[in-house]
Amino acid sequence: MFAPFGPFVAALWLTGQHSGREEVRRLLKRGWSLDFDKRWLLPTLLLMPAVGLITVVVMALLQLPIQWEFAPPWPALVPTFFMILLLNALPEEYGWRGYVLGPMLDRSSALVASLILGLLWGLWHLPLHFIEGTVQSAIPVYQFVIQQMVLAILYTWLFKNTRGAVSVAILFHAVANIVGAAVPYWTTDLGRWIGLAVLVAFTAVILVIWGPQHLSRPAVGRYRPVPDEV
Repeated sequence: MFAPFGPFVAALWLTGQHSGREEVRRLLKRGWSLDFDKRWLLPTLLLMPAVGLITVVVMALLQLPIQWEFAPPWPALVPTFFMILLLNALPEEYGWRGYVLGPMLDRSSALVASLILGLLWGLWHLPLHFIEGTVQSAIPVYQFVIQQMVLAILYTWLFKNTRGAVSVAILFHAVANIVGAAVPYWTTDLGRWIGLAVLVAFTAVILVIWGPQHLSRPAVGRYRPVPDEV
C-alpha cells in the first residue's frame, strides 16, 4: 500500500537536495499542469482501452475464455479508478516520469531511455510477485518486465509531446490500470501474450511514425520542462 509513495518521496527528496525548494515546487506543479496540447488527451484516455478491446476481440475470435470473475463489479470501477489515480499512479509517476525520465532523455535516445527505465520500473515491482492476491503474483516476472518496457515507450511518447506533463503520465497510468482491472485477460498465459502482442503492435506503429530517437515531432532531442509561470 505504501510502496507507490517510494518514487514520490525519493523524487522530492533528491530534487530538494540537488536543486532546492523552488525546483521541488516546480516538480509538484507538473503533476497538475494543463499546459499542453489537449489533443494529447485522446491517446492518454483511449489508447489502453483500445488495447483492451482489441485483445478481447482477438480472444473471442480464437474462442479463448476471459475470467471475468476477476474483474471488479462495474459500480466499483469509478471509485477504483480514483483510488488508483491518487494512491498509485500519482505518487509513482512523480518519480518515474517526473524525476527520472527527463535527465535520461538528455543522455540517450527516447527509445533507449524508455527501455532502461521500463526495465527498472518492472523490477521495482518484484516484491509484488511474491505477495498472494496481487496482479503481479499471477504473472511471470519476465512477462511483466517486458510489458513495462513496452509501456514505458508509450509514456515517453506522451511525455515528450506534452512538454513533460506529469499530469498526463498520471492519468495514462490510472487508465491503463483500470483497463487491466476491468478486462482481466492477464489471468491466462495466452491472454497475456495476446495483450502484449496488441500493445507491441500499437507501440511499433508509434515508433515508425514518430521515430525512436525522439518520439516527438518536431524532433527536439531534449526534454523541455513546463515553464515556471504555468
